[in-house]
Amino acid sequence: MKIVDQLRVILVLILGIMALALLTWGIGKIYLELIGQSSREHTVSVKNDQTLDKTNQETILDLPAVTFWTCQAGLFQQEHNAQLLKDQLTVMGFKAEIISANPWMVGIGLSHSANELKELRQLLEEKGFSTIPKQIQLPERSFRVAGNGAQLTAELLKNVNSILEKGFNGQLLAKEEQLWTTQAGEHPPKDLEGLHQLYNQIRKKTTPEEQEAAGLSLFFECQRVINKFSGK
Repeated sequence: MKIVDQLRVILVLILGIMALALLTWGIGKIYLELIGQSSREHTVSVKNDQTLDKTNQETILDLPAVTFWTCQAGLFQQEHNAQLLKDQLTVMGFKAEIISANPWMVGIGLSHSANELKELRQLLEEKGFSTIPKQIQLPERSFRVAGNGAQLTAELLKNVNSILEKGFNGQLLAKEEQLWTTQAGEHPPKDLEGLHQLYNQIRKKTTPEEQEAAGLSLFFECQRVINKFSGK
């Protein structure tokens, strides 16, 4: 066989291996598909399709409608101005997030009533930041979750939704740690690591007020994961 022919064979083999690797990666990649949204309330459920193998897991995730409150620190027509306020609050030690766009709203904290935000708003006022309580409503949503790590992804998102619905408690925080320990394995999905790290930070808080002050970041990261896996 001529050298040119040998090179052609080697090139074909390399391209074949690359194609197989890309195909395998595509099968394992996690994705979410929104399959339903309404205002009806119902029990959260996670259903597994037992006919699928581990490399192509598929889970149906139902998240009920929830309502929570945050401190609105600013509402801007320009994203740049919102980012400036967020950075300023971060320097002051507050976990602020931009949770809406056009207009861009900067929020801090997470609770289940405007009254629960009173102490946080007073602290912000002492630091020179005026805020108003803002109610956030999330509709009922249903997702199809597929790929490696689908079950862990669904369970973590369900846990965040339960915190939004019921508030922070030791049981929900401990459940996330148990899920991560038993399901993440040696190579957990990288896009879930930020969510897990936030849980670790919140578990280290010693008071409910400190947990509430950091809680909006947990919601924000949850939305980032949903947007990332749904291609938004």
